[in-house]
Amino acid sequence: MDDSDAVKRLLDGTIEPSEIEGNPHLFSMAERIYGREALEELGVFPPKIETPVVPENIGTIPLGVSLPDFQPELDILKTGDVERKKGKRRLVTIGLGILGLLGVGFNLVKGVGWVLCSTGIANMREVCSEGNTKIIWHKSFGWDNLHQTETWVQPMQIDLTDGVLLVIFSLLTLIGIFVRKKSVHSGDVLPPLG
Repeated sequence: MDDSDAVKRLLDGTIEPSEIEGNPHLFSMAERIYGREALEELGVFPPKIETPVVPENIGTIPLGVSLPDFQPELDILKTGDVERKKGKRRLVTIGLGILGLLGVGFNLVKGVGWVLCSTGIANMREVCSEGNTKIIWHKSFGWDNLHQTETWVQPMQIDLTDGVLLVIFSLLTLIGIFVRKKSVHSGDVLPPLG
């Protein structure tokens, strides 16, 4: 008899209980459709399912057969590489922030012109003899602007550009210190020990 015909008769409710008992697939389907209690009221019980026979003595592996050594794939080196990359990004951010803070701070306290005059690079009277050694950042773009007297002022005079630069470099330093990049790849994390 055809399985599709038996399934159709099962769904119609015209199948004989003996057909259901003899077929484990039909019984499983009937149990899901009608429920076990309804089948037991009709006198239909689950078919006997034989357990597979397990051989007791498999034997030893022949001498000519070699099995590969088990080597689990733990990406320990990969995790170390990711940590180094994260560390390099953080060091670059911290380094830029600190160097920027030192540069702006030195320009505020002593002045960039002081270094230029003491090394002999610059010998402009407006900068070296009058003590106007602090450079105004937003006026210093270009070689000609560096030779203008309006570009140089006395140290310890803070303007808006200095304040903005101090805030930017402070934020870079803080971001480098406190913000860590989260990993979204499960292979970047070592499994827990134990």
